[in-house]
Amino acid sequence: MVEQRTPNPRVGGSNPSWPAKVLLADLLQGVDMKKVFSFLHQVQAELHKVTWPKREELMGATIIVLVFVLCFAVLLGTMDTAISMGIKKLLGQAGLA
Repeated sequence: MVEQRTPNPRVGGSNPSWPAKVLLADLLQGVDMKKVFSFLHQVQAELHKVTWPKREELMGATIIVLVFVLCFAVLLGTMDTAISMGIKKLLGQAGLA
């Protein structure tokens, strides 16, 4: 069996001509760490300003979401069954099933 090579050996393809190695130092090259730490400090400050929901509010919202998902699942399941039965009936009458 003959080995397949790309027309340009310096260009990687789906069969890589060299392993993909990315070092953290390469990713951080040219990054001003003072700006990164300043950003993270600002994020922390903003998170302290957030009004987090109380446990009761969270449980109520979760129950509403679960009820909605259950209703939607039943609706979609019913529609799927009805459409499936209709298609089977049509194909059965046409002699294709």
